[in-house]
Amino acid sequence: MTMRKLLSRTFVFFAVCSALTLAVAQDREQQAGADSAAAAAEPRQDEAQLFHPLVIVSSVKGVCEVLNPDVGSFAPAVSGKAYPLGTVVRTGPDGAAVLSFSGRDTVSLLAGTEAAADRGEGEKATTARVLRLIAGQVNFDLRDNLPEGAFTIETANAVCHNVAGRGDYRVFKEDDNDVFQAATITGSARIVGPHYSIPALRAANTVNIMTAPNRSFSRLTSVSGDFKLVLEKGGEAPVEYAMSPKAVVKIWRENAPVGGRVVVSTLAVSPAGLAQHHFAYAEGREDLATGELVTPEEKEIELPVLLSDKTKTEANADNSKAKAKPAEEK
Repeated sequence: MTMRKLLSRTFVFFAVCSALTLAVAQDREQQAGADSAAAAAEPRQDEAQLFHPLVIVSSVKGVCEVLNPDVGSFAPAVSGKAYPLGTVVRTGPDGAAVLSFSGRDTVSLLAGTEAAADRGEGEKATTARVLRLIAGQVNFDLRDNLPEGAFTIETANAVCHNVAGRGDYRVFKEDDNDVFQAATITGSARIVGPHYSIPALRAANTVNIMTAPNRSFSRLTSVSGDFKLVLEKGGEAPVEYAMSPKAVVKIWRENAPVGGRVVVSTLAVSPAGLAQHHFAYAEGREDLATGELVTPEEKEIELPVLLSDKTKTEANADNSKAKAKPAEEK
């Protein structure tokens, strides 16, 4: 009898141990499966994408249309829908929309705006994004730490590289001229145009760039903040000019009557309306370049001989007006 009780208790003991061992093994297997699933769901660092493969149009208000490159004609935008890169979005007088390039990078289109969301070129086709601002105004909110070359904003006047942070860009007409005004709130951008560049337009900097329809003339005005403007000077080292509010740089371009080379003339005017620097050069001819620094005491500006008489007359008239303005204000 005692032996039976002992055997019975031993059997129960082993049964309990077996059950506990099986339960622990099942728990470990379930935990391992959960860890494996979590690891599979979390993207690897080298596989993580910087931007969505498509652009999402959301927060649509009023009239808003999209030109899907796969469709070929404008149609009403569907809020929350993802469209292929290359899509053009335009808003009406009362319209608005938000373009989402990632969960953190957005561009808001205000009323009367037209823009295209596209991919980068070449090797950056899958990793970079381009916004082509055709008309109107956009407010962008991008990450401050975007990699170099990740986001670009293109306009008819200039190309803005390495755009990061928040800003307000506008494209509009002034008479027949194209005007691009870029304001940086946070972050920075590198702006490049014909015969000039701004290495870094930083927080609280605003520049106004006006360009003639035939691109024969450009005028850059500092609206707010201080920043550097780099001016090309043919075969010589570029000129670096410090822009401060109300400082103006004017660039004239014309084709030489012989040879057809582009002749470029540049005039920098201080915020007080005084000419500070002027020079001219012919593209591709290092021997055809002239220019000089101008002291504040100088009254008259004799523009470089590379310019035609018509261009020199127009430039002198502009410079005379700039000098007369401070006197009139007094």
